[in-house]
Amino acid sequence: MWFPHAFIGVMEQLQHAVKTGAPPALSVADNVKTMALVEAGYRSIDEGRTVKLSEISIKSAN
Repeated sequence: MWFPHAFIGVMEQLQHAVKTGAPPALSVADNVKTMALVEAGYRSIDEGRTVKLSEISIKSAN
């Protein structure tokens, strides 16, 4: 299911950061960590067990 309204505030803030040069509220590192949590959730469902975040390889561009 897609919830485009969930991203309105984030996209507005990103546009503001691009226009003004201000740092964005969410960094690349924040988004990499979020995706690691998503991956851990998918693995947990697939494997029927708790998957620790430390089991997920996180390589950030920062």
